[in-house]
Amino acid sequence: MLSKNMIVVAVVAVLVIASVGVILLVETEDKDPQINILAQVNSEGSAIFVSGEINSLEDFGGKIFATPGPDSIQHMMLMNYITEETDYDFRAAPGEGVEKSDDVVYWTQVGPVQMKDFLEDGTIQGGIAWEPYNSQIVAEVDGAWIYKWSDELIEAHPCCVLAVNSEFEQNNPETVERFVAAHVVATAWIMETVQDNTSANYSYMVDIGSKFAFGDNSTEDKEVTKDSLSHVAFDYAITDAWKSSLEDVVDTYATLGLFEKDPESLGYDTNEEFVDTIVNTTYLENAANVSEADEADELLDVRVGWLAGDIHQLARLVAMDENIGAGLGYGDRSIFEAFGLNIIGGDGNPYANGGVVMDAFFSDDIDIGYLGAPPAILRTVNAMA
Repeated sequence: MLSKNMIVVAVVAVLVIASVGVILLVETEDKDPQINILAQVNSEGSAIFVSGEINSLEDFGGKIFATPGPDSIQHMMLMNYITEETDYDFRAAPGEGVEKSDDVVYWTQVGPVQMKDFLEDGTIQGGIAWEPYNSQIVAEVDGAWIYKWSDELIEAHPCCVLAVNSEFEQNNPETVERFVAAHVVATAWIMETVQDNTSANYSYMVDIGSKFAFGDNSTEDKEVTKDSLSHVAFDYAITDAWKSSLEDVVDTYATLGLFEKDPESLGYDTNEEFVDTIVNTTYLENAANVSEADEADELLDVRVGWLAGDIHQLARLVAMDENIGAGLGYGDRSIFEAFGLNIIGGDGNPYANGGVVMDAFFSDDIDIGYLGAPPAILRTVNAMA
């Protein structure tokens, strides 16, 4: 197979003028992915929730379900579930006043932070969201219940990842190296902290997560945040099994017909080859060798994008918190600062879903982003088509 960087010269026309043969050549270039995935952020931690009027799958017909948008892993999982497990069609919800069919499950795009209000006023009868919004809905909306957690739909499914703009990575490898090292430290802190929900660190982590998701630290919001943490698996590692699950995501998108061109049509012999191209584990493998920055060093700017209220992306909050940095021995510096980084929020932060984070990558508004692995794959493939 041709290298992704090889120039493919194609003869597009042959014009014979008098006795002189003129061959017109047009040069085309295989496209490299515009982002690379550098580390895991979490797996699992999403759910299908429904109102009290839905008692079983048979009741889904004719109902409207909210998703964060067609680029999100949540949308993919709901669409795949309806397509595989029922005879219902899965379509965008019609406009107000348009009659709905009992043979269709309808979807509408709603930010997870708004889904509770939409469920309460009857605009939707269910939805799929990331945590902590499922836990919030069940706690605060009468009759609402979790139909399925996402690990029941796809066991140990990949979710949020750390991704980098490919050009930024090529031009700033040291910055990327430091970012991944900080991400590893922050995630390791979370993985240790969740083991003891009676510790001061755990209470503090709940506080910052609750404030990010809900805007305050009420007792009710903290309890919801605690519950949500039990449904999320935090990790930074990229294993062969995890990469294999990304290959399954590629298969699912192809089956659902959501690729403009599948990876094979773009020159990749297998899904495994495509995943190996978009995933770069080099920085993770070297993270333990990255040294703390000198306090006198000028910080390196990096523009970062993240999702609104997404507890999955807790590592970013932890890495930006100076109190946690102090507890780890970094003085008055956050983990990011200890690794020499100045975090600048991307224009439009926080973003509504992974598709919008990909838009920020494409428009050069961010250098590094936290987003779902499936939308990263979907938008990368379609951008290469």
